[in-house]
Amino acid sequence: MSASDNPAEATFHCSITPRYTDLDTWRHVNNSRIYQLHQEARVLAHLDMFGKDAWFSDGIRLRPLRAVTDYRLVSWYGSDIQAQVQVLACAKEAYQVRCDLYQDGNHVGVQQCLIGAFDNGQRVDLPQATRDRLEQASRDRPMDLAPADYIERLETASEFPVRQPLTPRYADLDADSQRSEAALARYMEQARFSGIRSLDMGGLGILIASADISFLQYRPGFDPIDLTSGITRIGNSSFVFTGCARYQGAMQAAANSVMVVIDTASNRPVPIPDSLREQLLGLSLR
Repeated sequence: MSASDNPAEATFHCSITPRYTDLDTWRHVNNSRIYQLHQEARVLAHLDMFGKDAWFSDGIRLRPLRAVTDYRLVSWYGSDIQAQVQVLACAKEAYQVRCDLYQDGNHVGVQQCLIGAFDNGQRVDLPQATRDRLEQASRDRPMDLAPADYIERLETASEFPVRQPLTPRYADLDADSQRSEAALARYMEQARFSGIRSLDMGGLGILIASADISFLQYRPGFDPIDLTSGITRIGNSSFVFTGCARYQGAMQAAANSVMVVIDTASNRPVPIPDSLREQLLGLSLR
């Protein structure tokens, strides 16, 4: 692990080893596990900046507000992943971090993350000392994210074509006893998979290209969570799932996920055949 001696150009580097349990049924590293590699790299960078005890907090907590993860290439078991993390920008209410992942010399993924501060579950400004250190490390190159307007589509989530209850587990809590970032990302995966598993792919495969997740609250609890999703766009070889997780009537997370239809032999995108397009239309939001 290392960071540049020049605070204005600080880039944190580390190496992370994928585990066998990170693999999915396609025998590559699962997308939600890739998300967790980004999270791990961000946490390690945070410790490098703020000290070895900075991973926990009984007061103000730093948590993502939004994370846009692009899956550039499939990642595999048996080879380490190199990560680099940069603070892009810092403001009074939040800061921006970019994480890039590399495997065997290939740029396999990138995540841009907006992180804010919470006190007893409520948004607050960044602590001044935290902000001062982040501003030192910032590259002053803020990311330009499109508005998260997909959240507005979820006001009618109860009418979405794909719905599934999910019982939270103890493992869904983080070290601060709140709903974890990783769990909410997995909920978004499950919300779209509930629709995907109903599709007859006709021998074709499917990969996720990107996931834009908004984290709205981290409230813990063990009553059932309602997962809902539907398709909001169908292109030539890709489509978009929009979904959310609600707990006791309040939205905890929402996401747009871009899915790509592929030929399983080449892992290359292919046009969506008419039979599959008809099925996708059946899962589309009205």
